[in-house]
Amino acid sequence: MLKANDKNDTTRILDDDCKIHMQKSKKLLKLDKPQNSQICIEFNDICYSVRHGFKGNAKMKIRGIISNDLDSTNVIQDMIPTLTLATSLKIKSMKNIYFVEIEKKILHDVTGHFETKKITIIIGPSGAGKSTLLKIISGKRLNNVKGTIIVNGVERNRGMFRKQICYVPQQYDLLPFLTTRETLYIAARLKLNINQSEQAIRFVVNDIAKSLGLSSCLNTLANKLSGGERKRLSIGVEMLTKPSILLLDEPTSGLDSVTSNQLISMLHDVMRANCTVVCAIHQPSSQMISLFDNIMVLNRGRCMYCGPKSEILNTYSIAGFTCPSFYNIAEYVLEVITEQRGGDLENLYEICRDEYEKFKSCSKRNKNELDSPNNFKQKFEMQNDTSINSTIQKKSTWQQQKILFLRALICIKRDSVLTKLRLAVHVVMALLLGALFYNFGNDAGKIYSNISCLFFYPFFLFFANLIPFIQIWGDRFDRECPIYRVIQINCRSIYVFLLKNWVENILSASCFLFISYYMTGQPMEYERILKVWSICLLITILGQTSGIFGGVVFGTELGMFLIPICSLPLLLFSGFFLKLNEMPTYLQSISFSSFFRFAYEGIMQAIYLDRPKLLCSEAYCHLRSSNKILSLMGMPTVPFYLTLIILGSWILCLHMIVYATLLWKIYYAKK
Repeated sequence: MLKANDKNDTTRILDDDCKIHMQKSKKLLKLDKPQNSQICIEFNDICYSVRHGFKGNAKMKIRGIISNDLDSTNVIQDMIPTLTLATSLKIKSMKNIYFVEIEKKILHDVTGHFETKKITIIIGPSGAGKSTLLKIISGKRLNNVKGTIIVNGVERNRGMFRKQICYVPQQYDLLPFLTTRETLYIAARLKLNINQSEQAIRFVVNDIAKSLGLSSCLNTLANKLSGGERKRLSIGVEMLTKPSILLLDEPTSGLDSVTSNQLISMLHDVMRANCTVVCAIHQPSSQMISLFDNIMVLNRGRCMYCGPKSEILNTYSIAGFTCPSFYNIAEYVLEVITEQRGGDLENLYEICRDEYEKFKSCSKRNKNELDSPNNFKQKFEMQNDTSINSTIQKKSTWQQQKILFLRALICIKRDSVLTKLRLAVHVVMALLLGALFYNFGNDAGKIYSNISCLFFYPFFLFFANLIPFIQIWGDRFDRECPIYRVIQINCRSIYVFLLKNWVENILSASCFLFISYYMTGQPMEYERILKVWSICLLITILGQTSGIFGGVVFGTELGMFLIPICSLPLLLFSGFFLKLNEMPTYLQSISFSSFFRFAYEGIMQAIYLDRPKLLCSEAYCHLRSSNKILSLMGMPTVPFYLTLIILGSWILCLHMIVYATLLWKIYYAKK
C-alpha cells in the first residue's frame, strides 16, 4: 500500500514524465524544421505561352505564294481567318505553302510583389491567368516561362525552395473513407521524417487541427465534412511541412459567404507564423476583401494593379476611374478592367506600373526582419543537404508500403459499396462455377469438363480485374485528380502507388479460388493448392496491371476498346482451343507471347502432374492416368516454375511501361 505522500510523489513523477515527453516531442519538431523564415517574393516580367495549332482547334496561320487566274502573284499570310464561304478564289498555282503554329500568350510581362506576414488576394475575371501565375510561382509550370522570380533577394531555385512553397489547387480531393485525424496522420507519416516518434506526429496532427478549427471533427469521415471543413483539411495536409509560402487557388469556391470569411480569417493565424499567404479569388465580397492586406489585379494576362488595398482606388482615380461611394471595390475593379466602365485601359496599365514602382521602393516592410540573401541561401542549402543532418532520413519503400497497406485496409473495411461489390461478384461466380462443375475434379469420366472449369479460372480473374481498372485509371488520371496530385508532390514513389491495390486483389482472388476449388472437387493437397493460388494471384495482378496500362496510356474510351480486343487473340494461342503441337508452325512462336498459355498450363500441371489415378463414375474411363491427360493436351512444355517467372515478367514489363508513361505525363504537364 502506498502512503499519501507516496501517492502524491508518484503522481508528480508521472506528470513530470508526461511534461518531459511532450517537451521532447516539441524539441523534435523544432529540430526537424526551424521556425519559418520571413519570405518576400518578387517576380518580374513573367511571360507564359501555350502552343496551339495541330494539337488544338485554334486557327493556324498559313503562309506561302499563290498565283490567281489573273497571273498576278501574291504573298498570302493569315488568310484562313478572313476566308468565308462566300469568298471566291481561283488558284492557278501554289508553292512554298506551309502552316505555322500559333502561340497563345497567357501572361504578358506580369510584375508583382508578395509581402511577408501579409495576405495578398489576386482578383480578375475567368481566364485572366490567376491560376497560371500561382502554378508558375510554385514551380508547377516550368516550360515556356520567361522572367525572374526572386525570393528574399535570391533568384528562385526550384530544388532549393520547393519544400518552402505550398500550392493548394482549387479541386483538392480527399479520400472519402478516412477521418480527418487519419487523413492528417497518414499524410504526416508520409511527409515527415522517420526519426519522429509516434507521440510527436500525433502532437503535430492535433496542433494543425486546433489551428484550423478542425478539432471538433477529427473523427468525422472526409465525405461527411462540410465544404469549409474540407477546404481547411486540404490546407492542413499541406501545412504539415510548415511551408513558408502558401498559395491557394480559389479557396472559397463553393462556400457560402460566412464560411468563406471564416476561412480567410483562419489564414490570418497561418500568416502570423511567418507564412506568406496568397489567394486567387474570382470575385470576393466587400467583407471578404476587407480581410486582405494587398491586392493584385489580373486581366488578359496583364497586371492592372499590385499594391496595398488602401491605394487601389487612388491609383484608379488618377487614371480617371472614380469608384462610387459604398461600392464593392472588387466589383468596381472588375467592371473597369472588363471595359464595362469605358475609359483608357492602356493609360491605366501604365499608371499602375508607375505606382507599383513607387510602392516597391517605399514599401513599409521591415527589411531587417528578412534574412540577407547570402544567409537565406545558406540556410536553405543546409536544410536541403541531408549529409549535414544525418538524423533526417527518407522513408524506404518498405515503410511507405506499410503505411499504404494499413490505409488500404481501412478504406476496404469502410468502403461499403465498391469493395464489397467486387468481393460479392467473385464469391457469386465461385458459387456458380462450383454448382455447375460440382465434384468434377476427381472424376475421370468428366475430364474435359473439368479442364474447361480450370481454364475459366485465369479467364475470369483476368477480365474481372481488367475492365474496372481501365475505367478507374482512365477517368481519374487527370491533372487535378488525387492520383496525379499525389504522384506530382512526390509523397511516395510511383511504383509504391501501383502496388497498393494488391490487397484487394489477394482477397478477391483467394475468395474465388478457395470456394470454387473446394466445390469442384479438386485435389486437397497443400502443394497443389498453393501452386494454383499463385497462378491465380499472378493472373489477377496481371489483369489489374493491364487495366492500369490501358487507362493511363490510351484513356478510357480507347482503352476499353483496345485492351480487351488485343487480349482476345491471346486466348486462341493458350492451348485450350487448339493444342500447341497442332498449330501451324509459323504461328507456334506467337503462343510464347500469350500469358493465358502459361497460366493455363501452370494450373494444369498443378492439378494433374504426378497425381494418382482418378476415380471413374462410368463403366470405362480411358483417361484415369493424370500424366496421360497432360500428354494428350501436349503438356508440359515448360517447367512449372518457369510459368511463374514468365507471368511475373509480364507484370514487371507492364509496370515499367506504366511507370515511364506516368513520368512522361508529369513532364508534359509541366510544359
